[in-house]
Amino acid sequence: MLLHTFLLREGLVAVLLFFITRYFIHSLFRKSSRPFPPGPRGWPLIGALPLLGNMPHVTLAKMAKKYGPVMHLKMGTCDMVVASTPDAARAFLKTLDLNFSNRPPNAGATHLAYNAQDMVFADYGPRWKLLRKLSNLHMLGGKALDDWSNVRNVELGHMLRAMCDSSRKGEAVVVPEMLTYAMANMIGQVILNRRVFVTKGSESNEFKDMVVELMTSAGFFNIGDFIPSIAWMDLQGIESGMKKLHKKFDVLLTKMMEEHIATSHERKSKPDFLDVIMANRENSDGERLSITNIKALLLVYLFTTFLIILLFSNF
Repeated sequence: MLLHTFLLREGLVAVLLFFITRYFIHSLFRKSSRPFPPGPRGWPLIGALPLLGNMPHVTLAKMAKKYGPVMHLKMGTCDMVVASTPDAARAFLKTLDLNFSNRPPNAGATHLAYNAQDMVFADYGPRWKLLRKLSNLHMLGGKALDDWSNVRNVELGHMLRAMCDSSRKGEAVVVPEMLTYAMANMIGQVILNRRVFVTKGSESNEFKDMVVELMTSAGFFNIGDFIPSIAWMDLQGIESGMKKLHKKFDVLLTKMMEEHIATSHERKSKPDFLDVIMANRENSDGERLSITNIKALLLVYLFTTFLIILLFSNF
């Protein structure tokens, strides 16, 4: 027992010394072709993370007054540049958009978004352009919105009838709840040609709980995102939870796609968004969308739908 405790303690000390030595050696020999913008010095290994406090947006605003509109922060072992004024943000997001269009990888994108295969986290390139083109033409663009206007009218009718039925029965009419279910059904009709909430059942509640869990998991502070060299340890257990949640979503999306493909012949005259995606998986440049890409795209839209529901439910 004593030997086991001694070996465990010595092992932890050795690991700690390894990372500290690695950090200082990396700091000594690292050379940057251009200097970073001004910013707080921070601490070894953890950088400026402790400086942010419980209200990071307030802290960053105070730092911007001291260090200027563009400042550098060492977040763990990762470098981060913060833009704090409209002009600085415009330089990053518009003038130099192509230089900063790719997002750095993190645990959420890796374990929840099919290894960053969706339109939010995917690298800028031919595949991302194809996803954007299909989304704009058949989901988000002006013509697409006009084409699906009848769906909005029908769902508005469902909502008004549900309100009337509740009123006749003497039940309370919760307007925000009615609106959120109507919006979910509108988006569900466009994407999958099906109403997401025909009634308030256990299936819809389970899916809503999964989305809440996804939002919570994605919002956790994960030390592995800021110190990548220790990410494999999963010290907080966050990544294991993300992997379990991803399996639940993958089972659900696989089932939805299989059922949808089996009934595709019923929608030849009026294909929905998933039908269009499946029929246009390749572009003129030879870029092809995999089933994983399509699942990731569906996950984004379904997540956005329920995010709207949760936001409106709080009013």
